[in-house]
Amino acid sequence: MGTLMNEEEFMRMLPFAFIFDLEYIGTPNVLKECYIWEIGAIHYASGAEFSITINPEIRPLPPPMSEEFIQVTDTLLSSRNAVDYQTGWTLFTQWIYSRVPMNANILMIAHNNFKSDKIMLEVESRRHNIHMPYTWYFFDSLLYCRKAIPKQNSYTLKDLYYNMFGKDIPNNHSALPDARALAHILYQKKNMFGPIYPSYCTSLQVVKWLGPSCENILFENDIRSLEQLVTNILTAYSRQNLMTGHVPVVQFVKTFITHICGIGVGNSNSIADSIVKKWLIYV
Repeated sequence: MGTLMNEEEFMRMLPFAFIFDLEYIGTPNVLKECYIWEIGAIHYASGAEFSITINPEIRPLPPPMSEEFIQVTDTLLSSRNAVDYQTGWTLFTQWIYSRVPMNANILMIAHNNFKSDKIMLEVESRRHNIHMPYTWYFFDSLLYCRKAIPKQNSYTLKDLYYNMFGKDIPNNHSALPDARALAHILYQKKNMFGPIYPSYCTSLQVVKWLGPSCENILFENDIRSLEQLVTNILTAYSRQNLMTGHVPVVQFVKTFITHICGIGVGNSNSIADSIVKKWLIYV
């Protein structure tokens, strides 16, 4: 489940921290219909690097999601000796455990991790019947940078890098160059802090309007993942219906967020609407 990592805890995890980036193709904004084609990673403490090209299991190969991305072609994949995902995953994990002990708790850092890279790893792991270790904890540098580097007009990796170093990321939207760029940014800040989530636990902040303050309140109420929040809501909703008859779901969720979770009325209304529309669509 999710927990808040402070600077002291980060220092303890630093030898076991990896900065990574994924490139993937498919349907924009629908991650379950996307496929990873490149993985790049850096061991935070040593600077050791890893890169591999994956042959995505989708044909025809879709066009780039925007003009900023390259067109992935069979010729490109062949020139890079692309491997299937199972092989790529095996090589990736072998490299990780060549840097750290097998039983270590590992910190996986990526930019927009909770809404992109972490979810894509979980999508591909389910697709290929791979079990991601529960000892992998994920940290989102986008959320961290919003606090640690205030008053930026944009918090995209590209813009943060340009604002800090006065130049563009070489080969932007390639996995290893983007991982390097993020490493350069984070090396400037030294100690990090913020929420971390293990494999298969979804960040509460993926809920629209649910920011760090509300996440902290939910943590204090021992609600530590989106899955746990949804389960608690559905359990309470079912009990309420049995006791009193049908209850309008949106109003119930607003009441739950306010009175059970302790989130202020203004935020609870927006958060409840977001939860109902995206995660309680079948109620």
